[in-house]
Amino acid sequence: MNLIQSRAWRAVARIATVMGLAALSACASPPAHFYTLGTDGEPTRESVAVSPAFWIDMRVVKVPVSVARSQFVVQDDAARVRILEDERWASPLADEIRDALLAAATRQVGGPNTHQPGHAEDARTYQVSVDVRRFESWPGSHALIDVTWSVSKSNDSRTLTCRSIVSEPVSAGYDALVNGHRVAVRRIGAQIGEVVREFSASPFVSTIAPARMPASTGDSALSCPALAG
Repeated sequence: MNLIQSRAWRAVARIATVMGLAALSACASPPAHFYTLGTDGEPTRESVAVSPAFWIDMRVVKVPVSVARSQFVVQDDAARVRILEDERWASPLADEIRDALLAAATRQVGGPNTHQPGHAEDARTYQVSVDVRRFESWPGSHALIDVTWSVSKSNDSRTLTCRSIVSEPVSAGYDALVNGHRVAVRRIGAQIGEVVREFSASPFVSTIAPARMPASTGDSALSCPALAG
C-alpha cells in the first residue's frame, strides 16, 4: 500500500470512528417526555342536549415570552430559571392553555365546545380573550398561573374583565407539576364559563361593566366570580 492509499484509509477510519461515536452518543441520550394540559374531555352528549347552546370564541392566548417554548421552564428561585430539554409540552404552551380553558369553560356552561366565530346565533356567541401574565413552575412546591381574561357578547361592545391568580401545591416530579397547572387552568376555565352563563342569564346587557373596568368600581349585573375550591 503506497503512502497516498495509507493516508486515505486513515482518513476513512477517522470518519467512521467519529460517526460511530456520534451514533453511540445519540443512543445514550435520554428520551424526551411530552406533557399536555388537556382536561377530562368534551362535555357529555346528554349535557349538551339539555343545555342552551353557548358558543365560545376563545381567542389566541398570550403567554410570557420567557415560557413561550416547547421546553419546560422551571424556577430555581425568584431570579433564576432552568430550561429542561427533555421535558416538553405536546403542543405550543399557548395552545395547551387555550384548549384546556375552552374545555373547562364549556363544561361549566354545559354547551358545545367550540371556538369557531361567526356562528348563526350571534346573540349566544361569547368572545374570550386571555393574557397570561405569569406561568411559573416550582418543582416540588407549586404551580402558579396569573391571568387577565375578559368576556364579551358578540353583539355588544361591553366587556367584563377579570384577573385570576391560582397557586396549586405540587409534590416532587414533573407529572405532579403538570397536574398542578392542569388543576389551576381548570379552575380559571370554570370562572370563565360562569361569566358566560351569567351573561346569557342577564336581561340587561347595558348594565354589564364597561370594557376593562373592574366590576367592583360601579354597579353592574355581573361581577368577577370567586375561584372555586
